[in-house]
Amino acid sequence: MVAVPEVGERVSIHVDLELVALISAIVGFGVVAQFLAAKYRVPSVLFLIGAGVAIGPEGLGIITTDTFGGALSTIVGVSVALIVFEGSFRLELDLVRNAPRAVGRLITIGAGVSFFGTALVVRFLLGASWDIAFLVGALLVATGPTVITPILAVVSVREEVATALEIEGIVNDVTAAILAIVLFKAMTAVELQPRGYVFLFIERLGMGIVTGFVIAGVVWYLLTQVDLPAQEVPQAARLLTFAGAILAFAIADSVFSEAGIAAAATAGFTLGNLELPHRDSIRRFNRDVTLLVLSFVFIVLAALLEFSEILALGLAGLAVVGVVMLVLRPLSVFVSTTGGGFSFRERMFISFVGPRGIVPASVATLFAIRLRTRTPPSDPAGADLLLGTVFLVILVSDVLEAGLARRIELALGVSRPDD
Repeated sequence: MVAVPEVGERVSIHVDLELVALISAIVGFGVVAQFLAAKYRVPSVLFLIGAGVAIGPEGLGIITTDTFGGALSTIVGVSVALIVFEGSFRLELDLVRNAPRAVGRLITIGAGVSFFGTALVVRFLLGASWDIAFLVGALLVATGPTVITPILAVVSVREEVATALEIEGIVNDVTAAILAIVLFKAMTAVELQPRGYVFLFIERLGMGIVTGFVIAGVVWYLLTQVDLPAQEVPQAARLLTFAGAILAFAIADSVFSEAGIAAAATAGFTLGNLELPHRDSIRRFNRDVTLLVLSFVFIVLAALLEFSEILALGLAGLAVVGVVMLVLRPLSVFVSTTGGGFSFRERMFISFVGPRGIVPASVATLFAIRLRTRTPPSDPAGADLLLGTVFLVILVSDVLEAGLARRIELALGVSRPDD
């Protein structure tokens, strides 16, 4: 029976002021990072990672793994969905149709080279089990809009080059997350035939695509077929698309884990290519929300970095990073873009812009928790190697490739002619 306070009785509502202050500080850091990025023409990712490390356990210790408790994976999941939705919303169908044929090979052949190549490198340089090696390989396929978008904001390459990087990032975010969860489920299965991998992948991707189309259709119908007062339409357009992104993610992810990312991407791309009222207002709203979400999540995940896991990899870990960035990435790009309409210098630029982002970081964190706690058998050593390798590649690739993107553009001479 629920106790109802009597008339006149004072009701005390507890507000965790420390948590409120912490969230406010994180948002503040994010805004400052965006300001500094715009001022110095450097991707905001660098400032976000720095802020996260500064307030994490390795710095001031303001944020720990217990700060957000079990809600962290949910917060990150919804945030990634919003980021992917915004990126796919900006992808116009005409750009995709007119994109060089090499883009299709980049997200298939190139992704395959990255996946298998990374798995082999992790297996033989770090001595990981095949299960862990393939998990790392799957996660590090994702370049992702979370890091590509800030880079493209400060470089001025040809539109076809930018589109190729955006499409690769959005598609690989989806496929890498689904592939990784399929492989993880296979690790815990008693017996799984090869066709079982394909089935698990298709059912998640299919669920995401169907859900995304349905939610996009509902949002389009409400905005175009339902009469609303003229002054209410702009706000309704912004809020409905925002709600649609979250709803698509929630529905698909509640059926199959990681299907939500595919649903958000599908809903965003579909709505972005339909005739919607106040499209520019929606795009600006999505961009502003994404900047805040991106700042928050990047700072929080960077704050949870444990350098002991990274340092434990030693020189072999650095060798893995070097091979992934300087061998596998250029190899996958050059194999995919042969005869694809890009100049040699542009192919070099694409090769040097392959930083990893939030999807591998968040999914790797989730896997590590499960590997440490599942019974039987737990695999803490595998969890440490998984987290350490993924975060080391993310950290080095983000700092170097995001930080040097503008200089690489200028050195290679791939700026647009009008710049």
